[in-house]
Amino acid sequence: MIKFIKLFSVRLLMLFNIIAALLFVACCLAPRMHPKDWWFTGFLGLFFPYLFVLVFLFFILWLFIRPSISIFSLFVLLAGIIPFSVHYSFHLNSDFTIDKHESLRVMSWNVRHFVPFDEYFFNENKVENQRLVFDQIKKYNPDIICFQEFISIPSLGKSNPISYLRHDLGYKYVQFSGENIYDGGEKTGIAIFSRLPIVNKGEISFPVSTEGSAENTAFLDVKYQQDTLRIYSVHLQSFGFGNREYKVIDELNKDEGYDKTESIHLLKKMRNTFYWHGVQSDFISNEIKKSPYPVILAGDFNDVPNSYAYAALKGDMKDGFLEKGSGIGATFTSATSSFLRILPTLRIDYIFSDKIFTPVQFIKGGKGISDHAFLISDYSFSHANN
Repeated sequence: MIKFIKLFSVRLLMLFNIIAALLFVACCLAPRMHPKDWWFTGFLGLFFPYLFVLVFLFFILWLFIRPSISIFSLFVLLAGIIPFSVHYSFHLNSDFTIDKHESLRVMSWNVRHFVPFDEYFFNENKVENQRLVFDQIKKYNPDIICFQEFISIPSLGKSNPISYLRHDLGYKYVQFSGENIYDGGEKTGIAIFSRLPIVNKGEISFPVSTEGSAENTAFLDVKYQQDTLRIYSVHLQSFGFGNREYKVIDELNKDEGYDKTESIHLLKKMRNTFYWHGVQSDFISNEIKKSPYPVILAGDFNDVPNSYAYAALKGDMKDGFLEKGSGIGATFTSATSSFLRILPTLRIDYIFSDKIFTPVQFIKGGKGISDHAFLISDYSFSHANN
């Protein structure tokens, strides 16, 4: 009887191991599978880090129980080397040097309309959070800032963020792809601010989505040393979660009774957003290929590294975090969902650069100011245009 129980336990563990391995391999393939055709790949990308840990634990377990079987988990783990490499950066932490040492400094930040982290709705009378954002800009003094969910508030006069950045902080060159909101003349959207002189600027509209709209992509062509560089700021479609969706997520996390209809609604919303991430990332990737100049791409992709959107937009460019960052590098902290707030793997903001740029240092920060961290990457640059 004892022998039977041991044999049954081993076979049951093996079954669980095989299921975990199959899911893990599927996760590894997610960046190569367009969500337009394979809608579930968006979900797979989210689970990669956790399945990696699970398969690794199986590997350790088999070493003690049946070493010969551990080889199976080892081969499965090897299949995940490339996906693993875009999730984690193993550079030793070093202090970020405020002095730029003649390098080009680029900042990217989804500032959430300057709404304080612990609040949900926009209120134009509350400018304290703007000052916190501007304090970080003054501290790090970037040459170029790529904003997502930026807002212009004309009623604030000289305190209007766009006016303050231009006239008080010296970012004279601006591309703001904003759309009207509310009734007071406020506009929200993508913005790029530059201290470097520009030769061209514009915006790119995404294909119309059936699930709401994404902010138009902005670009600037700037003069740097003897060259012209193109800077893109992009924001792929948000999931558009509200109290309804966050309630479902938190209920699932607490193992409480939940409404099946609401859960289906949440999954459909996520599925459709992943679909549009694929469409939008292809669209911007094709635009980037047309650029006559070396490119820096920054923004909020609303998707994790092991996703089709990340792979399509990165292409053969360098990821600033992977080049000079450390750890997992999560950039998003939910202000609404207690469950999403504790997830350590939501790296959805990025700065990419063409190979001609050499990343010098990288930092993320701004905790508690927005629901997104800011990213700063410094670059050295060799002469590009002949």
